[in-house]
Amino acid sequence: MMCIAFILLVFYSVLDIQYEEISTWKLQAGILLVFSIGAVSSDNISRYIIKSLAVYIGICLFARALRKWVGEADFDIIYLIYLTMGAQNMYIYIFMLLVLCSGVYMLLSKSDRNKRLPLIPVMTAAYVITIFIIRGGVYW
Repeated sequence: MMCIAFILLVFYSVLDIQYEEISTWKLQAGILLVFSIGAVSSDNISRYIIKSLAVYIGICLFARALRKWVGEADFDIIYLIYLTMGAQNMYIYIFMLLVLCSGVYMLLSKSDRNKRLPLIPVMTAAYVITIFIIRGGVYW
């Protein structure tokens, strides 16, 4: 499932860089694919669905509150990543995302203040680093 999520994240990153937006149906199709794989591979499908929907509702509330600063597609990507790695590893992911965003922001602030930060490629990089940390045995 992590490979499928990685391929989707790279695809979404290219779209974010190229067009600065991603159509909702492409995001929802990727989320539905990862959600379906997670539900089928889960021990307790009903529990997986309830927990996943509760997290999705929480993410939607954050998306509405922070709509001015962050695009809604970015929150869909966070949900996709949550479905892939689960809640226990999201702390590591969010930390890596904050570190990378801070670094990219500092680089962009020196060059051109009017430049838009495409967040999905940074989110993809944080995902790869987090997977490397998790699978590399740091927390196992």
